[in-house]
Amino acid sequence: KSKNILTVIDIGNSKVSCLIGTSVKTNDVQIKVLGFGQHASLGMINGHVTDMKEIANSIARAVEGAEIMAGFPINNVICSITGGRPITKIIRTKLKIENGRVERSDILKILKFNKPPIINNYEILSSTVIKYYLDNNTCVDNPIGIFTNSLTVEISYIYGQKSVIKNISSAINLCHLSVEKFFISPEVSGISTMIQDERKNGAVVIDLGANITSIGVFLNNKIIFSDSIPIGGLHITSDIVRGLGTRSEDAEKIKILHGSTLSHETDEYINIEIPIISDNGEIITQKIPKAMLTAIIKPRVDEIFELVRERLNHLKPNSNFVNKVILCGGGANLGNIRELASKFFKFNVRIGRPIGLIDLPEIVQTPTFACLTGLLIKSLE
Repeated sequence: KSKNILTVIDIGNSKVSCLIGTSVKTNDVQIKVLGFGQHASLGMINGHVTDMKEIANSIARAVEGAEIMAGFPINNVICSITGGRPITKIIRTKLKIENGRVERSDILKILKFNKPPIINNYEILSSTVIKYYLDNNTCVDNPIGIFTNSLTVEISYIYGQKSVIKNISSAINLCHLSVEKFFISPEVSGISTMIQDERKNGAVVIDLGANITSIGVFLNNKIIFSDSIPIGGLHITSDIVRGLGTRSEDAEKIKILHGSTLSHETDEYINIEIPIISDNGEIITQKIPKAMLTAIIKPRVDEIFELVRERLNHLKPNSNFVNKVILCGGGANLGNIRELASKFFKFNVRIGRPIGLIDLPEIVQTPTFACLTGLLIKSLE
């Protein structure tokens, strides 16, 4: 019954995961995990619902697992959204200050009369003030009480596609649950994996999901740019299926156990055993050099990074502040992906794992669950 207990759901293309948590006030404000559940995601492709009944069943199973662990049922959830290419827009509004000194009423006036642009088939999920600027273009965090002739406010608006929001809400409603709020995945993935200094000074989070790679750029502790690419880990698995002639489930295992994005000289001499489909349709074991597997994986990861770099070019000339890249999502578990990203982006790159939660099950302490844990942190802020 506590208002302090929240439930979050990350509905991905490969898995649906659910986390129940509460804030614990000690010396620091910490978050304690009470329940966790997950289930294979069925009925979702590229962030869009393709089978309402299947995805509702996946959500129900994931929530049930979390409820059993927590020991109580839940009614409301907060959900992530990746499909439909969410948009982040930054709008500046200027106000003349009558008395030459900024009052609280001026702030309320500027926020009230600020009209966000309408984007067809999109709705606003959230809005956040990034910065205030005085008439000499000085940047301030809190302008109340400061003398200036004009005040400019910079607001970030996050939009989600209406059809995606409606369909996911309907699937959750079928489980007798209601959605309180939606957050876009790069925003929460960044909150889960970055320390405050990184978010303040400028960093990029790249969430390598199953079907979608999400991008988020942070500055002054706020997300200022977001985008997504409809390519992810499942495309790498498909490449392995085609390249080696193996089944999808075996290709996924091979990717997890032996997958790498960079080849070493010794890889030519390291053989890995893989099950392939023979001419007779039987499953037989064959040995291949590890370098052959890397040669299949690397071009796809190069393609993802190339597309990310293209999307980040939309930020220019304001992208000089970005000097850090955080990789998360299931794709961040690939061998040597940090080294490849460092060469590609020429930035400092690290793998992002969830930080700031107590009693987090071991399975969730990986880059794969960055979005889920970030949802809980953001919701309890």
